[in-house]
This record gives sequence, C-alpha cells and structure tokens, in this order.
Amino acid sequence: MSILACTLAALLIGTTPGVKYMNTVVQDDAVFLHAPFAEVDRAAKQVKALGADYLRVTAGWSVIAPQPKAVTRPAAPFDAADPATYGDGFRRLDKAVLAAANAGLKVEIDIGFWAPRWAVARAGHAVDRQRYKPDPTQFAAFAAAVARRYSGAYGDPLHPGHNLPAVRMLIPWNEPNHPAFLLPQWQHTASGQDRPVSADIYRSMYLAAHDAIKAVAPADQVLLGNLASTTSDAVGHGGVAPLRFLREMACVDEKLAPLQTPECANYRPLPADGIALHPYSNHFGSPASTSPQPDDVPLADTDRLTALIGALKAHGRITSWWPLYDTEYGYETSPPDPFQTTTPMQQAQYLSQASFLAWQDPNTRMFAQFELRDVDPRTGRRAAAAAGSKAYWADYQSGLYYDDGRAKPAATAFQLPFWAEHLVRGDDQGVLLWGMVRPGRGRRVVRFERQDPASGKWYPIHTLGLACLPRQPELLTDGAGVITSFTAWSGPATYRMSWLRSDDDTWVPGAPIAVDAPTPVAAGGRLQTRSP
Repeated sequence: MSILACTLAALLIGTTPGVKYMNTVVQDDAVFLHAPFAEVDRAAKQVKALGADYLRVTAGWSVIAPQPKAVTRPAAPFDAADPATYGDGFRRLDKAVLAAANAGLKVEIDIGFWAPRWAVARAGHAVDRQRYKPDPTQFAAFAAAVARRYSGAYGDPLHPGHNLPAVRMLIPWNEPNHPAFLLPQWQHTASGQDRPVSADIYRSMYLAAHDAIKAVAPADQVLLGNLASTTSDAVGHGGVAPLRFLREMACVDEKLAPLQTPECANYRPLPADGIALHPYSNHFGSPASTSPQPDDVPLADTDRLTALIGALKAHGRITSWWPLYDTEYGYETSPPDPFQTTTPMQQAQYLSQASFLAWQDPNTRMFAQFELRDVDPRTGRRAAAAAGSKAYWADYQSGLYYDDGRAKPAATAFQLPFWAEHLVRGDDQGVLLWGMVRPGRGRRVVRFERQDPASGKWYPIHTLGLACLPRQPELLTDGAGVITSFTAWSGPATYRMSWLRSDDDTWVPGAPIAVDAPTPVAAGGRLQTRSP
C-alpha cells in the first residue's frame, strides 16, 4: 500500500469517534401490544437475540383510558393520574414491559396517540383517532399515571408481591408535526397567511407532561419530539417541517428572534433530556441522501438539527444541550408490497449504511428499527380492501422478518451492520471498512472478507489500523462492538464482515456490500458520505 494510502487510512480512522456506545431500539406494536401473550414473550427474546437494547412501545391514551368515545370525562372514582383507576386498560402494555424486562431489554414508552374524545377540543371523523387540540391538563394526568405505573415501585396486579419493571425513558406523544397525530397543524389568519399552530399545541402538552413525569419520577429521561423528518413542501398543507416546528416551539423565527405572539407570551425555556427524531430517508432513496428542503431532517441531515439545538441553547431558549435519539427508522420492501421500490437486499444495505451514519454523528445516542415483522395484510387495518390493491398494502412492510417469520437479509444486517466505501482524497484512494456487532457485550472477534468474483468464495483480508499499522485478518472490536479499518483500493469488489460467535466458535457472516463508485473525502478528513 502506498504512503499516500497509508496517510489517508490514519486520517480517516483517527477522525472517527472513539468508543461510542449507541443504543438500538426496536418497535413493533402490532406484535408487542396486540399479539397473543406467548408470542410477545418469544418476540422479546428474538429482539434481544438480534442485539437490540430497547423495546419501544406506545401507551395509547385512547386505548388505555376508560370510556374513550364519551364526550364527558368519566366520573369518580376515575382519577386520570392514578393508574389503579384505569381498570384493565394497562394490561397489554404491562405484558410488553414485563416481556421486555424478562428478555433483558430496557423499554422506551411513547405516551400518547390518540386521545379519548373527552380530552379533545373537537371531535374528528375517525372516532378512535381523536387528536384535535388535546387538553394539556388531562394529558399530563395520563403521563403521570404512566410514569407512576412504571416507576419500579408499583405493584404488578397479576403477580402479588412483585412490582412492575421500571421504565426510565418516556416521550410525550408521537410525530406532533404530522397531521395524522395532531391537529390542527396550520391556521389561516385574517391577513391571509398560514401560520403553524401545532407547535404551540404541543408545547403546552409537552411542558405539562414533562412536569408531571418529573414530579413522579425525577430521574426518568423525558425526551421531546418523536418528530417526523419530512413534511409537505407546501406551507399550510400537511405537517410542519421539523426544524420550523422546533423553532416555533422555542418561540423564535428563522433568525432566532423571539416571536411576538400571544402563545409565546411568558415563554419558558424548554426542558428535555434529549430530542427524539424519526429520520426516515425513504423519500430520497439511500440513507446518505439529503433533503432539498432546509427544514427537513432525514438521517443525512441530522447536523441541521444539531446546529439548531446549539443555537437555541446559546440563545437561552432551551435549558440544556439535547442529545439526539433516533427512535424510528426503516424501509418497506418489495416483496411483499408490490408498490414499494426497495428490494429486501437493498433494505439490508440501507440499514447497514444508516447505522454507520448514525454512529458517525457524535450527538446521536440511539438508533432504531421499525418494525420486527411485516404486517400481514389479511389481518391488518385494511384487510377489507381489495386483495392486491394499494389500500390492501397500507400497513408497514419494513420488518426484519416477513409476516410468516422468515428472515429477510435485513435481520442479518441488523445483527451485524457493515459498511464499505471507496474513498478518494486528491490522488489517494482506498476502501473504508466499518462494522458493528450488536449481540453481546464487550470486545468481539471479527474479520473483513473479500469475495472472489470468479469462484464466489470469500477470503479474509489484511487491513490497516491506527498509525498505518497492518492488522491480521482476525480483529477485536472496541468495547461497543464497533470496528473501523481500511484497505487498499484494487478495483470494484464486494466485502463483508464476519463475527466469531463466542458460544459455539462459529463464524457468522454479515450482509455483503459491493464497492465501486468513489466518495470524496474533505481535506479535514470528514467522510463525505452524503449524496445530493
């Protein structure tokens, strides 16, 4: 390998993060909140075996609360802040939390969507999806009930003498900048302008819920957001772009000057233990694709959000620095959905690249997979639609497994995300190799392999590490299960990473990545992995 290539190797590896622990969360409410209880237990163990750290589940307000279709709030003895007065409403959520704890998973709970009819300002057309101006006081009471039930000190109703597991990460609501979850998003003013109002509504809901949760369990992490990454380009239609939504929540305009609106009078800096984002990239293609809209935040544009967080902190609009938690991400595939364009193998490659990009962002603490399994259209919410129609396929097909339990290539890519990239800096070039082993803890044994195009066989390769020192094929990851390495460019090739599983000394191969077209590297060493 040339001196120039060796210099590039040291530059690239030297500028990647050190030991970075990035948790992974999986969500699949169709399984964990609606499947038979025995299946919930099996699925929790499956998620753990894949290497996830957290299970994300929804505390559905309109599902858990009594009399959700009534106009009037239930009378005493119902106490909205007391989980004991919800009857069996928490039963399925209890089961999901217990299954996760038994499998060794932590839990993140979304508190919210949708609201009971008695807690909204106006009824919507969908009787089970009420979301028009939810009452902040009622929402805060429900948030307190959730925090109290999963405080770690609340008795398990089905197992006397035992407490329900503690849940220490809570997020009030889901995608408040999207009309499917909160209304109204916009308001047409007397001057003929459309102004976003969903941020004002959510600000009141969030602050009330935040304070209620902290009053019950001060040590709980309360994240703001679960923001949708993209919205309609047309002002006044659809949702509100995430960065604009966040500025409106912080009561500032595009130049960060305070907004002079009635809703922003007596503004209180926003408290949070972090911000949650759904950085979907599927509108643009690969995870490395950026959005042309400056207020969107797909995965490749998370530095936009980080920059705004820094600016809001500097202007005193938020109380502390906010780490980023990506709590939902995925790609739907064809098959099974004939209306999708991403193949199962592309899904695996995209998820691997997405893990690399999230890991590369120093502010990202968590990355996500939505869902565990595809939703069977015969049993989904559109089962009555004509078979094979677009409506028939309206449920998500972004699982790591098909609905019948068969693994997609993405299941392997989730366990062993691996990314390879042809990098060019001036006249120098090489191949970056990055991988992560999600199952287990501590340093793990891996090797990088190249495929012989003639025979199709795989062969371990030597790589370069720090200070341009050559490495043997068998390598140790860092304590977080991550490894970054480098090899010479010798033309288009296909690479993969394999993991030596310690329980049976078996080499487990990851999903392959074909490397061809080059990616420029900036003079400072930053990997320019984005595409316009």
